[in-house]
Amino acid sequence: MKSNLHPLKMTKLLFLFTVIISTGCKEKHSESIVGTQFKDYWSLNQLANFEKVSDTTFFNDEIEPKFKLLHLKNKNRDLVIYSRIQYDSKNNRIYKVLDTLSFLTSDNSEKLTIGYCEIDLKNNNKGNIIAFIEKTDDENMFIEKIMEAWVANPVSERIEKLKNIDKVDCFNDSYNGYETKINYDLLNN
Repeated sequence: MKSNLHPLKMTKLLFLFTVIISTGCKEKHSESIVGTQFKDYWSLNQLANFEKVSDTTFFNDEIEPKFKLLHLKNKNRDLVIYSRIQYDSKNNRIYKVLDTLSFLTSDNSEKLTIGYCEIDLKNNNKGNIIAFIEKTDDENMFIEKIMEAWVANPVSERIEKLKNIDKVDCFNDSYNGYETKINYDLLNN
């Protein structure tokens, strides 16, 4: 049976089909642990080749921390796991994965940070901001360039991209504390 499609059209269709299938697989892979409970992240097979970079908890107006952000990294991917803190029958802390944020690692001039950013430093924020930043030297107390930011929303229990990052401020986690290059203008806006 002879095809009525021109070879160029057929090539374009095959390319489009490949892109759609590849995107679907990538999306599915990053969501595969949502709903999973764990005590230690390395006990999950999907995370066996990741190393912990940092973690933070936040309270959402509770006395005890209710949520956790965990930043993991392997040689080519950053992964943030947003979890609800729960307790098993022996009162051991366990985590239920609510959402994930995953992307390919870029060059060394950029990095992901959790727990060091807030919306408008004058407000009392909860430590639930995730930001993709341009690294700065250890003499600056604040990060000067924030490329993207997300919030771990305790109401929706999802990681949501912030559309307006103008009021997001991030502390430099590698600030040496000795230098005086503190930009106080960030606090006076």
